[in-house]
Amino acid sequence: MSSYAPPSLVFVWTGHNAQGLAQTGEISAAHIRMAKAMLQQQGIRVKQLKRQTPQRPVRITAPKLALFTRQLATLVRAGVPLLQSLDLVIRSTPQPGWAGLLQSLRKDIENGSTLNAAFRQHPAHFSPLFCSMVAAGEAAGILDDMLDKLALTLEKNAALKSKIRAALMYPAVVVSVAMGVVLVILLTVVPVFQDVFKSLGATLPLPTQWVIGISQGLLHSAWFLALLGVVMLMLWRRGWHRQPARLLWLSQRQLRLPVIGAMVQSAVVARWANTLSALLSAGVPMLEALGPVASACDHPVYAQASETMRTQVAQGSSLNECMTLSGLFPSMVVQMCAIGEETGSVDTMLARAGALLENEVHDQLAGLSSLLEPVIMVLLGSVVGTILVALYLPIFKLGQVF
Repeated sequence: MSSYAPPSLVFVWTGHNAQGLAQTGEISAAHIRMAKAMLQQQGIRVKQLKRQTPQRPVRITAPKLALFTRQLATLVRAGVPLLQSLDLVIRSTPQPGWAGLLQSLRKDIENGSTLNAAFRQHPAHFSPLFCSMVAAGEAAGILDDMLDKLALTLEKNAALKSKIRAALMYPAVVVSVAMGVVLVILLTVVPVFQDVFKSLGATLPLPTQWVIGISQGLLHSAWFLALLGVVMLMLWRRGWHRQPARLLWLSQRQLRLPVIGAMVQSAVVARWANTLSALLSAGVPMLEALGPVASACDHPVYAQASETMRTQVAQGSSLNECMTLSGLFPSMVVQMCAIGEETGSVDTMLARAGALLENEVHDQLAGLSSLLEPVIMVLLGSVVGTILVALYLPIFKLGQVF
């Protein structure tokens, strides 16, 4: 089985193409020798090749990329030449980094490169899905239609991610604030009560002893916990969780979570189906389409499964058989894919399956939001209430004595 190993290094190069025209761009590879070999295979005579420095990264969010695609599609459909269309988009772009990237694209096209080839020089910003659909549009002479379909696909994927993020944001904020309140109580309020209890010299109830023990443990290990938090934050920022093997392991465990796992599966399969449908409707062959789908689904488990299915399809297996063998797709999606293969309308059936799964995700999000709010309130109320009752139990007992 193939392993999920996304490109980890991006190299910036300058050189000349087969026609002798100067070009520049980016390329992803495991190391610099591989990058040079890949450029030579593309007919590029490399003049300079160096690893891209992390300073001033150009951040292109999914909504921004979808907006750019939609603007470009509108201008091309209106008959505006490609170079002039890019000029108009550049003028309307306030971000210097994004405008600089578009200027680089414009320069490549002005030097004779096709639009999809110019996009492929920047793999850190334009996915294989993006490049494949643009290439299909240029080859068929329907670039405006393909850009419209691409923008719609990007907008659907971005909207789905945004809804999931928004649905989980409220519970995350509430839990974070509540944990902060509990920590303040344990670190500041409980020690005050402990001093009072010591002055009284009474035997404390077991719940009170537990709460005081937790408070003392946190106070004595505060520096260690703070240091551990800083180390974990540094490791996170360095991308330890994005290492291929660790990322695949975490993603596998994510799919097994109760409630959350099913929702993540529906969201990823919906994105997978919509992306593959868009590529097939653009005229990209199934075998070639599964490559961009592997990166576009944005989930290591499904990316690995897509690469495996690509190999199986190349060996003569049907897509629905490959989906069944993977065990990662709902039976409804597999059946609709089988019907599409029998009737020659795989793209249409996958689009319908994606729409059904999107509706299912929306229903799951609504149910999860309505369920989480009271559950979180009850749990947090129980925790705070238990601490307060444990602190006041000795006082109640003293009141009964006197």
